[in-house]
Amino acid sequence: MQSNTTQGADMSASQSRDTHGTNNGGANDGPVSRGVLASCARWVAQPGTGIFLLGVALAFGVLGASEQLGRALSTMKQDNVIRVKGVAGIDLVSDQGSWTGSVSGRALTLGDADAQRESSLNALRKYVLSKGFQESDLSMGRVSISKDYKRDDKGYSTSTLEAYDLSQSVTVRSTKLELLETLSNEVTGALVKEGFEVSSRAVKYTVSGIEAAKLQLLEQATANAYERAQTLARGSGSSVGALVSASQGVFQIVARGEDASSDQGISDTDSIEKTGRIVVTLEFAIR
Repeated sequence: MQSNTTQGADMSASQSRDTHGTNNGGANDGPVSRGVLASCARWVAQPGTGIFLLGVALAFGVLGASEQLGRALSTMKQDNVIRVKGVAGIDLVSDQGSWTGSVSGRALTLGDADAQRESSLNALRKYVLSKGFQESDLSMGRVSISKDYKRDDKGYSTSTLEAYDLSQSVTVRSTKLELLETLSNEVTGALVKEGFEVSSRAVKYTVSGIEAAKLQLLEQATANAYERAQTLARGSGSSVGALVSASQGVFQIVARGEDASSDQGISDTDSIEKTGRIVVTLEFAIR
């Protein structure tokens, strides 16, 4: 019984100490808070503090106003610029062309294969010159040599040599476009009948003044874009100012009558008559 009474007394004393400590803490917080407030009050009451606070407020106000002004100027700048596209097209006629053919030789020995190639080359040269071309119109490519090996019953290549294959390209460049077309169409049939190994490709047609034509296209497309900008500006009661920016699209050189286009550009070489096109994008200031 005495033990229980003593324990209860200890607990009561502990609770009393806890309560007392809490009350002391609360009593200490009051004077600190009041002291801080009093210090602030004295600082505010000092001469010049009000002007300082007013300056801080004005500074934040100027920053906010500057941000709004910047946004307004940006919007104004965007609103005072007009973007237009200009297009231009020009008809072109090829004035030069090139034809490429090849001769070949095939034999078990390298010497025999080369002799066949040489024989076919001489026959082709003679044929080309007989069709109205000059020796200076011809250019010879390098000789290509490859080995062909026999295959077994399963189709796998063996180490047994079957033949040497030699080939060489021949190119004819000229402004005589009709003669080039005739050569391309008739040379193979004429020489193969005589036992020569000759192949023929289609003629490639080009325009010698293509770079000057591209500059002309750019000038016309730019003028077209400016005319469009003027039309749009007049409709809104404004006038076109200085050029702000310009970008050029890719050139499209296509066969006459075709409407093909490509992001990388087209450069037709299959047709004599062509059309060149370009699109430009311009930005003008609006007054």
